[in-house]
Amino acid sequence: MYDKYVKDIMDLYDKEQDEYDELVKKELPHEKEHEEEDKIAEKYDKLILDINKKYNIIFRYDLADAWGVQISTLIITNDKKDNVICIYDNENHKKQLENATFTTDSSKVLDIISKYENEFKDLDPFDIKIPPVLDGVHNNFYFDVNGKAYTFNLTNLWAWGSDIDEEVKVFLDLLSDLANILIKDVDNLERCLSLGR
Repeated sequence: MYDKYVKDIMDLYDKEQDEYDELVKKELPHEKEHEEEDKIAEKYDKLILDINKKYNIIFRYDLADAWGVQISTLIITNDKKDNVICIYDNENHKKQLENATFTTDSSKVLDIISKYENEFKDLDPFDIKIPPVLDGVHNNFYFDVNGKAYTFNLTNLWAWGSDIDEEVKVFLDLLSDLANILIKDVDNLERCLSLGR
């Protein structure tokens, strides 16, 4: 499943890049070009959400470095078997990502996401504060609960100390609750739920 999923996603990224390349060739005025870029981004964000739904994905957490290079990913689907995919970089981007598949009770995962839905469903990603860190990492979340999809692209969650914003705490608490139910099923789970430090 994962290989097909990645191929579909990568094909979309290639098509999106082709559209950006064609847009540049048009040499539009700067403001108009930005408007068109936003339309392309919105179009492909929706198509990626459709792919996540196609593969029955209810939760995805990606950790990437400052340049967007994948460090680890945790994917959970709403399937009965082999529904947890844990992928991590074992050699600082020098070797291919390793991945392993496990089985967990997806209804418990959905219960946890549902528990937090009221806290993040009206959350504007632009209202989430960013810790004052140069460089750092990206912490990206995707949820699908009750047929509604949410995505949040955050940065440097590891940098928050005890003076943490409530909007950020939601994501840390959710990861902690997921870890508690997955820990018995998934080897190397800590690699797939790392905050980056």
